[in-house]
Amino acid sequence: MSPEPVPIIRLARHAAGPDATKTAANIMLGLAVKEFRDAAGLTQTALAKTVPVSNSTISRLENAETTPERRTVEAVMEHLDLDEPAREKLTMLLSRALEPEWFQSRFADCTAEYLRRLLGLESMAVGLTTYDVRLVSGLLQTAEYARCIVRTGLHISEWDSPEMEMRVALRQERQDRVFQQAEPPRCVFLMDESVLLRRVGPDEVMLGQMRHLLEIADDPNVTIRFVLLDRMIAGNEASMAGGMAHLQFGRGGLPDLVYVESYGKADYYTKPARSAEERAKPWPTKDNEFERHLQLLLRIQGEACASPAASRRMLEEAVERYS
Repeated sequence: MSPEPVPIIRLARHAAGPDATKTAANIMLGLAVKEFRDAAGLTQTALAKTVPVSNSTISRLENAETTPERRTVEAVMEHLDLDEPAREKLTMLLSRALEPEWFQSRFADCTAEYLRRLLGLESMAVGLTTYDVRLVSGLLQTAEYARCIVRTGLHISEWDSPEMEMRVALRQERQDRVFQQAEPPRCVFLMDESVLLRRVGPDEVMLGQMRHLLEIADDPNVTIRFVLLDRMIAGNEASMAGGMAHLQFGRGGLPDLVYVESYGKADYYTKPARSAEERAKPWPTKDNEFERHLQLLLRIQGEACASPAASRRMLEEAVERYS
């Protein structure tokens, strides 16, 4: 059995602060409402009756399933009889949750709905592990590599198409928001060995991409490893997945998250709260989707990947091949 993941001990960078993204603030708001409701000894149904709103409204608020309504949050604060610091916390989170996310104005038309929560959270993470099966990770793609993917995927004939440029710009902005921070996350990128061989464009595009990966691999916060083609990987499930990501947010922040992508959709699994009794048991403690997918990522990393040094040699060979 794979070992329990090593936790990242750093405090969350933007825990419940004004720099929190809209998506993060929405989740933190829901968690705070649940915490205050539990402290008051109320069920969701009981709180819904006193506000009054439907039970599903309280559920959606606590689970961050929709943009919160100001009147609902204000009514919740009133009926829970919160003190001033608690009110200030909820008010600050509400204000941020009602603002647009960074991609919603300029990139709204080219941002897939299923990807939006990931885009809103990954820059908040203190640790990020991704697994990509068919292509270089979106966070590591060069503009030229991305253009080739977009052109093929959308059957765009013009290289200077506005739609293509917008989608490439979205990738670049996403990368900047993760890597150009004062404290970027610790990143582990697991990619199938086939991405070194699969041509998305001519030699010069592939060469530029491989050189970029070599350059990124020099970053002390980044580890790049390739999943070897001749290795068994944790069952067929890993090879059929469209990609996965594990986001760690550190102490005082959001609950850790696993993102699992398949064709045209994605699922998000949040790390469940565990009792002291559950924490004392060997990991994983129970059958849940978060731990199942996290264990799969750990097994891929531990059983099927080349070492970082060997992965670098594979990149150097790819550079030579495309030169």
